[in-house]
Amino acid sequence: MNGCGLIFAILLAVSTAMASDLDSLLDRLREDYSSNVPPEESLKIVEDLHSDGTWSGPKYHEKGHTPIEHLKKTRTLAESYAYACAGPTANSECLKIKEAAIRSLLFWFSREEDFVNDNWWMNEVGVPRELAPIALLLWDELPDSLRTKIIRCFPELPSRNGVNRTWISELVVIRGILERRDSLIYDGLKNIESTMLVTSREGHQKDHSFFMHGNLLYNGGYGKMALSIGAKWASFCRGTVYAFNQETLDAMSALALHGNRWMMWKGMVDPMVLGREISRKDDNKNAGGYVYIIRNLESVDSSRAEDYSLWKKEIKGENFLSGCHYFERGELMVCRSDDYYISLKMSSRKTVGSESINRENRKGFWLGAGVLSVYRHPDDFKDIYPLWDWSMLPGITCYDKSEQKEKRVTNESRFVGGLSEGNIGVATMIVDRSGIYAKKTWVFINGTIVALGADISSRIDSPIRTTLDQRLLSTDFSLEAVPAVGDSLESLMVLHNGIGYRSLDGQTFKVKVENREGNWSEIGTTKFVEHGKIFSLWIDHGILPQKAKYAYLMEVGAKTGHLTSGHKERILVLQNDPVGQIIYDAANHIVCGTMFRAASFKFNQQAFFFDVPCVFVFREDGGFLKDLLKKDLVFEK
Repeated sequence: MNGCGLIFAILLAVSTAMASDLDSLLDRLREDYSSNVPPEESLKIVEDLHSDGTWSGPKYHEKGHTPIEHLKKTRTLAESYAYACAGPTANSECLKIKEAAIRSLLFWFSREEDFVNDNWWMNEVGVPRELAPIALLLWDELPDSLRTKIIRCFPELPSRNGVNRTWISELVVIRGILERRDSLIYDGLKNIESTMLVTSREGHQKDHSFFMHGNLLYNGGYGKMALSIGAKWASFCRGTVYAFNQETLDAMSALALHGNRWMMWKGMVDPMVLGREISRKDDNKNAGGYVYIIRNLESVDSSRAEDYSLWKKEIKGENFLSGCHYFERGELMVCRSDDYYISLKMSSRKTVGSESINRENRKGFWLGAGVLSVYRHPDDFKDIYPLWDWSMLPGITCYDKSEQKEKRVTNESRFVGGLSEGNIGVATMIVDRSGIYAKKTWVFINGTIVALGADISSRIDSPIRTTLDQRLLSTDFSLEAVPAVGDSLESLMVLHNGIGYRSLDGQTFKVKVENREGNWSEIGTTKFVEHGKIFSLWIDHGILPQKAKYAYLMEVGAKTGHLTSGHKERILVLQNDPVGQIIYDAANHIVCGTMFRAASFKFNQQAFFFDVPCVFVFREDGGFLKDLLKKDLVFEK
């Protein structure tokens, strides 16, 4: 064989292999989109289809609105046809399903100019994402005129950032598959891979948190979607010329195992990593949706099979991940064990504390101001959000305001940081926003939380308070009450739901239990009424406080009498002022806290000087401090 013949043979072999791999990709994609929809279910949809190709229900005449429900019904028809009617088994019922699907598509494209949405996402992503399974499952049955119109809906080039780029890149791949254009498939897949890698922009961060919409922590919402798409295509492409490279697989696994896995517990996804989706009833708060992601990751990443297996067990209610983990980029602390899950959501000027878009999360003004969530059971906060007083989120210091009119809100201070080591975590922030200023530190040690606040000042003519907790009332509730004015009680110690609360500086807590009713429509777009008894616990700082402070302890797993039996001496507040916030844990022999500026402090006869602001942990041995663990908090202006 001469040289030209050899080259031709090689090219032919490569071309044949690529065609075979494309067919494998198409088969896997169709299998993924297929759903076990029996024909009888689809026949009801067929019966309801009008002669003009419309259904009763979708809003076809609302300006700026896309009747996406129309395409969802068409998708059900396509899934049913692919499930029960493919091949020689087709019958008259199958023909009715196919004819109805085609008629609905003909109507859609006759009116598509009327269905342009005010939201770009629906036009560029939402509509083609619904068309994709319809096209792939019915492609061989569609007339050429419809094929041409469908293909036109899919982009040829990836665009945008973060998960938006992931979505659009997936659509580029699907167009490439439909047109059998390898250049589009490669380009789309390359861009899906790129969105799995660590970036300083929107997307996967170096600490494995995930940002969207201007550095807003979103692992449980957009981050989950990015992982879902990335893992799906990695699995589809395995063993083909389109296979993902190892760097991408490692990045996806890191985001999944060292990011998202930490932010869920016993089947519950932390609502603090859902962004505005916290205002959607049940949406993404259940970890069950991760099983699909894990299955796809397992198919391409056998080296981490044990981790994936344990993660699946955790989704069913077990726990194999313990300790404290601080996400420096995400400004989130997580401490967890088999007995509890604790998270602290902070935000600095570098990140976004909360967003309100499309009428969602309309009361999230203080999210990101130091929200402290303590779980003893996965459903401790289930469906509480319409019942919350959103100006009393657990952990925050603020006044009576919750409505978020701005698209995004954040902190004016850059001072937010933390460190974690084993079962110990220290986190700190300066709250400087909307007329209130406060220096705050939290220490986490084996299920005990010490919270310190100092330099609390306000320019707002309204009562300022620090909320310890606001949760659904448990039957396990006791306190040592003292007389109080109004409809609340006061106490120095409270026990509720196995969590003990004790004042460390003599300030009394205000306690209130009340029946509440709330509608999800007050915070989002879902219409559903919730009822429940709410337990609230807070410290009142008065109106226009100047340099107020607080110090309290929370202990998970506390029992009656536990807070008074020897625990007064266990935690000592060594310093709580504008310069530093430091505690000594005598039981665990730890001194730790925050220095807000260069300064020194003394412990017994030892003096320590810190030349820059920091959070730190010392081990105490025989009255002496050693083994310093420190994180400097120096920020660019």
